[in-house]
Amino acid sequence: MSYGPTPSTSAPASSGTETSQSPQYCAPVSYADAAKKPPSTSNRQAKPLNPPTQLPEGVRQHSNRPSRQATAYQSSTPRTFQAKTCPPEALKKAIDSAFAMLNNQNFTAAEKAFRAILNGKHGIPNRFDKQEATIGLARSLNEQTREKQIEACSILEELRLDGKLNRFGASTISHLDLCLSLCEEALGRYLDAETRLLRLRKKMRDANERVLCEPSHYYAADISNARLWQLMGKYTLAETLLLNLKTELTKNLQSKPYSPAISKLRKYLDTVNMTLMRLWQLMDKHQKAELLMLGIIGKHPDDDEDVLCRRSDRKDVDLALTFIWRGLGKRGRAEKLLLNMSRKHPDDSEEILCRPTGHRAIDMALVRTWEEMDKLELAEKLLLNMSGKRPGDSEEELCKPCGHHDIDLSLALVWQRKYKYIRTEKLLLNMSGKHPGDGEEALCKLSENREINLALVRFWELKGKYELAEKLLLNMSRKHPGASDEILCKPCWQLEIDLTLVRHWGISGKYHLSERLLLNMSGKDPHDSEEILCKPCGNHDIDLALAMLWEMMDKPEQTERLLLNMGGKQPGDDEDSLCKPSGNHEIDLTLARCWENTGKFGRAKRLLERGCEFYHSIEFELSILKLPTGQEGFMEMISRYPESANTLLANSVHYFSLACEQIIQDDPESGQDNLHKALEFVESALKKYPPSAGAFSQKAHCLRMLGKSEQEWREWFDRARAFDFRRAQRAKTHFWRNREAAALQKLSNLKE
Repeated sequence: MSYGPTPSTSAPASSGTETSQSPQYCAPVSYADAAKKPPSTSNRQAKPLNPPTQLPEGVRQHSNRPSRQATAYQSSTPRTFQAKTCPPEALKKAIDSAFAMLNNQNFTAAEKAFRAILNGKHGIPNRFDKQEATIGLARSLNEQTREKQIEACSILEELRLDGKLNRFGASTISHLDLCLSLCEEALGRYLDAETRLLRLRKKMRDANERVLCEPSHYYAADISNARLWQLMGKYTLAETLLLNLKTELTKNLQSKPYSPAISKLRKYLDTVNMTLMRLWQLMDKHQKAELLMLGIIGKHPDDDEDVLCRRSDRKDVDLALTFIWRGLGKRGRAEKLLLNMSRKHPDDSEEILCRPTGHRAIDMALVRTWEEMDKLELAEKLLLNMSGKRPGDSEEELCKPCGHHDIDLSLALVWQRKYKYIRTEKLLLNMSGKHPGDGEEALCKLSENREINLALVRFWELKGKYELAEKLLLNMSRKHPGASDEILCKPCWQLEIDLTLVRHWGISGKYHLSERLLLNMSGKDPHDSEEILCKPCGNHDIDLALAMLWEMMDKPEQTERLLLNMGGKQPGDDEDSLCKPSGNHEIDLTLARCWENTGKFGRAKRLLERGCEFYHSIEFELSILKLPTGQEGFMEMISRYPESANTLLANSVHYFSLACEQIIQDDPESGQDNLHKALEFVESALKKYPPSAGAFSQKAHCLRMLGKSEQEWREWFDRARAFDFRRAQRAKTHFWRNREAAALQKLSNLKE
């Protein structure tokens, strides 16, 4: 099962931590200041307030949000009391200082500063100052705990009562509803946030797609709406709106080159481009994302390698390109550009290559690229240098956190990939303030950083310490292992934690708990009708997780119906409509697998072929290659493709499938021959191309079927999970599982 989006843009950044699953490949993108007119009651021209969407990049990366609407709020707007009279300049200075803290992501200090302003410490604020400070306070609260996010919603709702509404139902207080929509999004109230943004954009919810995707000229709201649709899995709507915005902004810049607003328009266009690039990566449209980024810096895909890998004056675009190239499998090109950005050369000594540049985003991108290229020694050495350590240091020094969570977590993951499990666990425990010899209670105590807790959960799962992993997850959810199923399955409304618990229970075979938790997160009941159960809840991550869980639980009818509903289709649609790509590649891949699982091979093949044309995706290509494995026409089909890691892996799967069938049909000798061929192909893929979790896992399957020791084949399964911890979440078809199990049983009987 695959719970949650790929990382990249949708990965959480609440802790400022970077993991290998959520690379920070771009510098923070800022929105232009929206034009703002103070109310007529104000006696001074206030400093323009940065719109809520001008928050640091982290706020928009919180893709892991709960989707259920919070039902209760506590009024917590600070009271204004009689204060000493201060010059207006002192108040203005205090407001400017508070917003500077906010823009520097010092959210706790910003909160304290805004509360002081609202409490009259710097003089009694007028109506406009109070509105401005209240919105600033809400923005700072929205970046902290769930309780403070609820408080942010509450104070904005209260402030909303002080203003008027326009005919669409949007507040006339500048930026209030835009900020409130972000707070609702943070609480997982996606439908409320969507309704609010549509009102701001002067759109009706039941309008057609053309109207919904027309720019409103309130560009901050338009971009926020596009990003929200991305979180909701409405990729086609998000893409159309962003393309329309790009067209309109480009036209305005060309027709009004000397406009006073030219700087703001350029910033909006830049933000639209970066948002569109991230969306295309989520949609698996890496070529389009590449073309867009190259166009910004005046390059073209057909340029020479040296030209493509020459650094530009846009670090954010260069970093984005390296991430896109990694997604396209062009890791060598990504490495070359990163080395150029670091002012290094591929032929430099290891000492120079592993010297930090001082620009964390570039160094971390280089670490991840080396990880993917299996250059783990270089990745480790660079991380150690960034930590102020040396390879020859004592074990105690090496496992001491350097204080930067992104560096420490990446180092732990590299050690995990290198099978240095004792060192991995020791570093993670030290980051949590724990020790390997602690008791279970102490080991499962929460650290302050969620990413560290989750990394420890994944490591314990990898090592088979499921009880520790579950207990830590339950502590993160504020639950107790001995609680009733009803309590255990109540969401904690931190989406990443809830979905990790769903995945963990799935790995442990506790499907009933996973299903009940997901239904509660969807606002559904197990006894609801199938129509209600299969209706999307509006949160893409939850809906997709439920579909994949039902696939694991062998509920194909419910799986198919939910996926069709998510893609805007109906079971009674004609074949052409059913096989049309939905615009969301995760939905289409899962649906194709569901059809393959239920014997609808023709329909699955047609959707995959059309999806391959639509998304230009490596995943779709591999799925097409694997579809006919073990069948008569496979060799003719595979011969039309040039050799690649995918074709070698598909060949291995083909011969493995043939071997299983032959063993089941009492022809173990022929089966053994094909098993050796399967092993040769996968070993060739691992030797010629960068490693992948799929190749590691396939080698494990071959070794197990060939009768190798459990220690030997299990090591390769562990490598696959260490390489990609989400692998355990993905469902294989039941046909594959049953055939492999039957072949293994047949071989076991022959030995007896």
